[in-house]
Amino acid sequence: MTPADLDAVLALQQRCYGVDFLERREAFEAKLAVTAGLGCCWMARRHDGEPLAYAVSLPVCEATLPALDAPCCERSAAPTLLYLHDMAVSPEARSLGLAATLLAKLAERARALQLWEMGLVAVQGSVPYWQRQGFAEPATLAAPLRAKLVSFGADARFLVQSFR
Repeated sequence: MTPADLDAVLALQQRCYGVDFLERREAFEAKLAVTAGLGCCWMARRHDGEPLAYAVSLPVCEATLPALDAPCCERSAAPTLLYLHDMAVSPEARSLGLAATLLAKLAERARALQLWEMGLVAVQGSVPYWQRQGFAEPATLAAPLRAKLVSFGADARFLVQSFR
């Protein structure tokens, strides 16, 4: 994914998320800037170039995990996990296996970065989906992470998947 993809990202986001979860262009620009050169953000396109799905991830520690719609992000000096901040698949492409393909690419990238966990915030009732993909709620959450989770809404849950 590059900054040139952001119009498509914003359009897909609008089709896939409720209004409370829409992020501004500046939030995506900040995530792309902080992950430049790391290969953590992906677009999936149809053969004719039409955008079908995207995934935005960042190597973070609990202190640098961005809140929803954060206008800036910081690059973690010592990341502990690859954080899947956002993944969206267009409704007409949901039977194509793009989510699984993007998750596999992200897991591969996490390992390449020597990060042995992937984390995400499950919203809009998606916890069962993520559990089927191997994610689970950690036994405890540090206070900074609990505070950021609030920005995602009352039913948001932080989930992790370990590669060890």
